[in-house]
Amino acid sequence: MNNKMIKGILRLQILLWTATLLFSCSDEIWVQHYGAQANVVAGDNLWVTIENTPELSRFAQVLKSYGYDKMLEQTQAYTVFAPDNATMEAIDTSNIDVKKELIGNHIARYILPASGHDTVAVATLNGKRINREYKAGKYYYGDAAFSNAVKSIVASNGIVHVLGGYAKFSPNIWEFMAKRSDLDSVRNYLYSFDNLLFIPQWSVPGSINENGQQTYVDSVFINYNTKLATLRGYVNVEDSAYTMLLPNNSAWIKAYDNIKDYFVYYGPKAQADSMQRANTTAALVQDLIFNARIQKSPNDSMVSTINHKFYNPQYLFAGADEVKTSNGSVFITNDLKIDALGSWFVPIKVEAEQTSGYEISGCTPYPERVSIINSGVSGGRYLRLSPSTTSANPSVAFGIPKTLSSTYDISCVFVSPKVFNPNATGLKNCKVYFKLIYKNSLGESTTVTYPPTGTILIDPNKNDTVMAFPDIKFPVANYGEKVNTVKLQVISNVLRSETTIYSRELLIDCIVLKPKKQQ
Repeated sequence: MNNKMIKGILRLQILLWTATLLFSCSDEIWVQHYGAQANVVAGDNLWVTIENTPELSRFAQVLKSYGYDKMLEQTQAYTVFAPDNATMEAIDTSNIDVKKELIGNHIARYILPASGHDTVAVATLNGKRINREYKAGKYYYGDAAFSNAVKSIVASNGIVHVLGGYAKFSPNIWEFMAKRSDLDSVRNYLYSFDNLLFIPQWSVPGSINENGQQTYVDSVFINYNTKLATLRGYVNVEDSAYTMLLPNNSAWIKAYDNIKDYFVYYGPKAQADSMQRANTTAALVQDLIFNARIQKSPNDSMVSTINHKFYNPQYLFAGADEVKTSNGSVFITNDLKIDALGSWFVPIKVEAEQTSGYEISGCTPYPERVSIINSGVSGGRYLRLSPSTTSANPSVAFGIPKTLSSTYDISCVFVSPKVFNPNATGLKNCKVYFKLIYKNSLGESTTVTYPPTGTILIDPNKNDTVMAFPDIKFPVANYGEKVNTVKLQVISNVLRSETTIYSRELLIDCIVLKPKKQQ
């Protein structure tokens, strides 16, 4: 990860952290600071206070075993929501991440007294937001009531609230995946893109070790996942609400087998297999995440985080099991129903006026703009190919990227001279044919011509979309390859004796490949 990316991540995290603090700390809290309702005012630090409170001996034991005694001795202020001994005896710590799910769930980095009746969202060490509420004469932290109505102890560096229960850890979508063995296929794939970045300025320093190095009793890491960044679906943070489809292992295998034939490559087997696996799995996950906050009418359509729209989306979630998480919902499915044509098997458009990516002969290229509004020209630009001599027939070959090993209809869109001269009359037809160059299954260059014999006439009085190759099947994909192996050549074929009848000048808007679903 380069420095620019790291700085961008840090800026984002700082904004999120600041927003969390502002959201979680009301003016009332800061004005009252320690609050008048504390039972005991202590001069000891938080750790000594907890250690000397008999009803918190079990919680103190857990804190010390994970090094939090050192953290709670620091001058930085904390609020500790401490489960009492009876509660700790009932908690099974054998199958949870104690540091994250228990300790981190019960400590906040600022002072929050038991005062006021407003509900306050507490930002915890583990990044969760848990409500502190007042109801029926008691304060609650999550579902856990403060012991004896209000049992709080003020320390020199914070405050301890004794709980007669505990706040249950609510995993977000990212954390939930780790808790289900039947999701390890999708989890292992997505987790493989994790990058942990240590943030020393947010961490709590401990002692200096024997090598003179700083140690930390509470180390803060940013989990930056490059795949989630690509998908723009940050299901590993708490600041948005998401809906995510999660294929279980059998659904993952089935979907992979259905998709992989679209990503067949030619080359050394290890390399070809690696590209097939990488692009198949990328296609499989790209439309699993939906930002719940941007869905305008989810009963009619839903938009994935990469902006693919699915109409009547109920079919995507039919038969799936919904589980609520702290940042949205997951739908665990036995059958991933995302349609290829609505997701990763998409049309390909090559704009003719691009200054690179084409090869010409017998002509001079002029990328031009259209000044007429609603001209029908893609992007308002096209490529004019003017014969370089009186006897030359223009020819241009366009590189076609991102093709899959599947079937397409390939069209070429020609521009009418009327887009720049609406009153033009006596316009001449163009006469062209096409050649398509691509690799066959043996890696050999293959050339096909359309039409097989003769030419196609282009109507100059309209923007004319002409079928260049119907139902063309590419045996291998060039999606993701560095070298473009697919080219479409457009060739003018006007004889010298025909120049009074036909025009050799070609005006080309774009090349369009329309995918056709495999049977």
